[in-house]
Amino acid sequence: MRSRVLLVAALLVVLASARAEEPEDTSLLGFMQDYMQQASKTAQAALTKMKDFQVTKQARGWMSESFSSLKDYWSSFTGKLSGFWDSASEVPPPPDSEAI
Repeated sequence: MRSRVLLVAALLVVLASARAEEPEDTSLLGFMQDYMQQASKTAQAALTKMKDFQVTKQARGWMSESFSSLKDYWSSFTGKLSGFWDSASEVPPPPDSEAI
């Protein structure tokens, strides 16, 4: 959501600057700049409020637990895989069929 807001803001700034190059309509640039400042303040306030919600804190906890569990699973998987790889390298090669 934040990237969409920033993308729209950037687009509006580009449009406002393109319109500002026209000498007869300089009030549009001021209007767009004020609008963008107000929109960025509103978005920042919404993101700040979002951090304080209990649901957000709970979701953050779930995500950190999930990543921790995934990290533990990955380390056990790589440990088993490296053990298999080490044991496979210790097995002598099969005898040549021509030698028999």
